[in-house]
Amino acid sequence: MLGQSVIGCSGQAWKFYLAIGALLFGSFVPLYEASGISWTAGSFIAVGGYIFGLAAIRCPQCSSAWTWEAAKDVALYKPLFTVATCPACGHDYGEE
Repeated sequence: MLGQSVIGCSGQAWKFYLAIGALLFGSFVPLYEASGISWTAGSFIAVGGYIFGLAAIRCPQCSSAWTWEAAKDVALYKPLFTVATCPACGHDYGEE
């Protein structure tokens, strides 16, 4: 999925998958009582995953927080997943 994107080419994919995993885990695991995860703990895990994704997925060259900027301007989401160039500094990760 992220192979040709700026997130994948820059080595940030693991952060993306960790953030999505925490968000999904915290959202759905509390539905099952046998899991032992309360709704409060699940909410903290989900929100923590979301905040981690916003703060940690950055350009290694210019330190621009890509997902934070995309959360503020929805037009930036598509370039993060379709091109291998940083939307802030223009560094091309596809040629590395």
